[in-house]
Amino acid sequence: MLALIALLLSADTGRAEAPGDIVAVTDERFGQPIAPIFLLPRPDVRADLQLNPRQVAGAREMAGRLADRLLAMKNRTEPASRSEMREIDEAMASWLRRELSPVQLDRLSEVSLQWEGASALRHPSVAEYLVLGKPQRHRIHELLVDRDRRQAGGALAPGEFDRISREVLAVLTPDQLTRWREMLGPPCRFTIAQHDPTTRR
Repeated sequence: MLALIALLLSADTGRAEAPGDIVAVTDERFGQPIAPIFLLPRPDVRADLQLNPRQVAGAREMAGRLADRLLAMKNRTEPASRSEMREIDEAMASWLRRELSPVQLDRLSEVSLQWEGASALRHPSVAEYLVLGKPQRHRIHELLVDRDRRQAGGALAPGEFDRISREVLAVLTPDQLTRWREMLGPPCRFTIAQHDPTTRR
């Protein structure tokens, strides 16, 4: 969620668009963690999940409401922010369970992992499922922290984002890599415009 907050705080908060438009994930966020609800407004994701018009409208409305709550946290104290984040996470999870079918919910989990790519290996649940050893977790963390730091500073050369992501996946054993690919499921046909990786924030 921290990456999501940074994205929203840096975004234009004008609401000339319909609710949910400002939180539709931009292509520049590809490869970075994002809350699943904010993937649903994307045409490529909602087509993959075969969302009906009611689900699409509901997702946009919920995304807009959660975005407003996240933006309102800018000046909150840390204990209050943690409490609000838990409530936001619970509201999102509750909406997803209520509005999506079990098949759609499972597919959204796969699509979210595909969106994040190597970055998802930092999630404790993913690391536990893949049975990553402590040295593996340390190396993955080291590579991703360096990648993200250089990207944020504009010092990531073209092609390095993808190269480092491949280097992260190379840390996995063959069996772990097989399990990882099983977690991803069939490829989602993301419609991603070409961007200079040094400007992806």
